[in-house]
Amino acid sequence: MTSITTILSVLIGGGILTFVQFLINRHDDKDMKFKAITDSIEDLSRKVDSIAAKADERNAVTARVRILRFADEMLEGRRHSKDSWDQVMNADITDYENYCADHPLFKNNQTEATVEYIKRGYAERLDKNDFL
Repeated sequence: MTSITTILSVLIGGGILTFVQFLINRHDDKDMKFKAITDSIEDLSRKVDSIAAKADERNAVTARVRILRFADEMLEGRRHSKDSWDQVMNADITDYENYCADHPLFKNNQTEATVEYIKRGYAERLDKNDFL
């Protein structure tokens, strides 16, 4: 009877040990899967941030092109509506200057004088109420 009890104790002890080891391995597998998911999310987040930064820079370059084009049209003597002036002043120039302030390494030397020229023109139009 003692040997049967001993055998049963060993089997039960071994079974419990095997079950505990199974739970530990299962927990480790969950940790590994969770880490893989977390790593994937972090990688995706970095990619989204990179795409957003490129889109912001592209928008700044587009605003700069619109600013330069507007100034060229002014130099050619073309008159603009109040809405066009508001667009260039309130959207393009404001957005462009905010982007430049937030990104000091962004090349801005192309528009500083042009923006001042447009702002002076806008002030003159306001004074004279001389919009198209």
